[in-house]
Amino acid sequence: MALCGVIFEVPTMTGEKLRISTKQEIIKPNTVKRIQGYGLPFPKEPSRKGDLLVAFDIKFPDKLTSSEKELLNDMLPNS
Repeated sequence: MALCGVIFEVPTMTGEKLRISTKQEIIKPNTVKRIQGYGLPFPKEPSRKGDLLVAFDIKFPDKLTSSEKELLNDMLPNS
C-alpha cells in the first residue's frame, strides 16, 4: 500500500484513534509523517500538545513470481 495509499488508524497518547490517509502520496521507506497537535502535552502548558510523529516501516516482498514482475513492469514507467 506504500505506492497506492491507504487509510489507517494510529493510537494517540490520549487513547483516541486518529485516522490518517496516505491516498495522495507515495510512502517511501523511512518516511516520517508529522501530525500537529496530537503528541505529548507541553510540560509548562498542558493544554497545548506537541506533534505526533508517525514513522513508516515499509516492507517489500523477498521474492516475486514472474507474473508479478511482469505486472509491475507493465504498470510502472520505464526508468
